[in-house]
Amino acid sequence: MAGKADDPNIAKLFQSVQREYPDPVEATIKGKLPKWLQGSLIRNGPGLFEVGDTSYQHWFDGLSLLHRFSFEKGKVTYQNRFLRSDAYTKAKKYNKIIYGEFGTMGIPDPCKNILERFVSHFIPVSTTDNNLINLYWIGDELYTASETNTPIRINVKDLSTGPKIDLFGAFWTMTATAHGQVDHDGTTYNVGTSYFTGCNYNIIKFNHKCKEDPTRSAKIVCTIPARYKTRPSYYHSFGMTENYFVFLEQTLFINVPKLATSVLRKIPVCQTLEYDPTDTSLFHVIQKTTGEILPIKFAAGPLFGMHIVNSYEQDGQIVFDICCFPDDSLIKKFYLEYLRYGDQQGKRNFPRAQVRRFVLPINIDQKTTPRGVNLVSLPNTSATAVLQDDGVIFCKYDIISPVGFDMPNINQRVNGRPYRYAYGNCNREIGEFVNTIVKADVKTRKTLVWHEEFCYPSEPVFVEAPNAVKEDDGVILSSVLNSQTGRAFLLVLDAKDFKELARANLPADVECPLSFHGQFIH
Repeated sequence: MAGKADDPNIAKLFQSVQREYPDPVEATIKGKLPKWLQGSLIRNGPGLFEVGDTSYQHWFDGLSLLHRFSFEKGKVTYQNRFLRSDAYTKAKKYNKIIYGEFGTMGIPDPCKNILERFVSHFIPVSTTDNNLINLYWIGDELYTASETNTPIRINVKDLSTGPKIDLFGAFWTMTATAHGQVDHDGTTYNVGTSYFTGCNYNIIKFNHKCKEDPTRSAKIVCTIPARYKTRPSYYHSFGMTENYFVFLEQTLFINVPKLATSVLRKIPVCQTLEYDPTDTSLFHVIQKTTGEILPIKFAAGPLFGMHIVNSYEQDGQIVFDICCFPDDSLIKKFYLEYLRYGDQQGKRNFPRAQVRRFVLPINIDQKTTPRGVNLVSLPNTSATAVLQDDGVIFCKYDIISPVGFDMPNINQRVNGRPYRYAYGNCNREIGEFVNTIVKADVKTRKTLVWHEEFCYPSEPVFVEAPNAVKEDDGVILSSVLNSQTGRAFLLVLDAKDFKELARANLPADVECPLSFHGQFIH
């Protein structure tokens, strides 16, 4: 069933932005901002779904719109700017979509000659650089990211577009996650798939002290062979502890032959994804310093998840927390037609994520460890890990939050370390579109929520207070869009008790659509 409050105005959440606001616009404050809250929240998401008489089909396709909320002396200003990617500039130049996106077919580039355009009908159109999903740091520079191989640098002060880096040219990497991980020493890591070197997953390390093209000093620290050479796993993020990487091969696969012939088949990338509910998921654990893949094999049941909450080491075991969905149907429900108008009856039915905890015992001797016994010794979890006769440790998860959520965020001080609090988005009633912010205490399994009728919050971002003592000393920031009024505001919650401290209301004529991910800059 659809949620009990199927909002008739939800289509307003997925409209194109008609103009940019490159110059700061002041918001009206209701409530009181903490005096210590100084800096900027930079966010990324889709902002343009139509170009000329062509339209993008999927929420993950819209051209990237960058947002900046700035806090200074008790005031909040807002500005936005479209990312000047090749996908954007060519679409604007020719007044139509040129580059194919996740759910939309591209067309042969008008700049190409007749032969090149003819060939483009048979091989995939150039890879898009429309980085609309996230932002992550490489050294002192902030880069936009999607699941492409061309992160693009931006100027954090005016949101102007800088140079891009080429992961394909450097490492033959066709894709990379939208969630690069920054270690506590400032080093950035990411994972990408190469189809030209035997179908492998590469963990790439970027030197945070590099001031030029980061690929010049970057290197591959580990190569993980895909278990199926023509069906690599789809992944959106990866885990990192203080000493290990954790890479999950889940049971949503990319059909490479179908991808290679996608132009002939006239299908976008998303239609080459295949979920297998009969297969198993695999966890690969890699030593961070040496790049060595641990010989222990970890498996779990079928699953699909996009966002890892956190992972950390404790007593010879790795805790791996991930937001999971029942299957991959959510991707199909993010087609704009469904988001705006629902099914044939005009109804929408969105699943809710589960926050699952897996525990991987890494300090075991497979020769002497008994079979059929739960190897998880951590308190406060029902997760199990059992060594089977085939030498594989099969892991079963524990649900660590009674209210499931996605788009997780934590205090970055505890990234890769034991933690207690996570924040995310969920639907208040299963079936509704995401309309609630959640705080989960993963120790006590208690939750706090924020919800307001007809309001749709983006990912909550935790900002730690100065001289913080406890993990949740700080605030939660979330950009919220009201479907009835079409107006947006930035919500500021006390992270400890989830009470509203303030909201910064944008002027009525300023369009600020839903966005995916962001970074706070002090």
